[in-house]
Amino acid sequence: MVVKAGERVTFIFSPSAPIKKVCLVGDFNKWKIGTDVMQPMPDGSFRKTKKLASGKYEYKFYADGIYWNDPEAENQAVNTYGTLNSVIIVNGK
Repeated sequence: MVVKAGERVTFIFSPSAPIKKVCLVGDFNKWKIGTDVMQPMPDGSFRKTKKLASGKYEYKFYADGIYWNDPEAENQAVNTYGTLNSVIIVNGK
């Protein structure tokens, strides 16, 4: 996903089974769990909208103690653990 800097980006996590709590974690919040708690939606998905500056950001969803990639992400990157992170690219204005 590529967006313009300063635009609001809505991240959506749609689990296949019931989940109690989901957090968005990534470069933009120093991978801190609990900083960006996602809002549960009536359809069972979770959403979080963020305004991001220019740059390339790696991220994941942290749902009930398990890290998940974003299946809708256009890009992935290998992390230091040998697994994949989802990637979003924010271009300058």
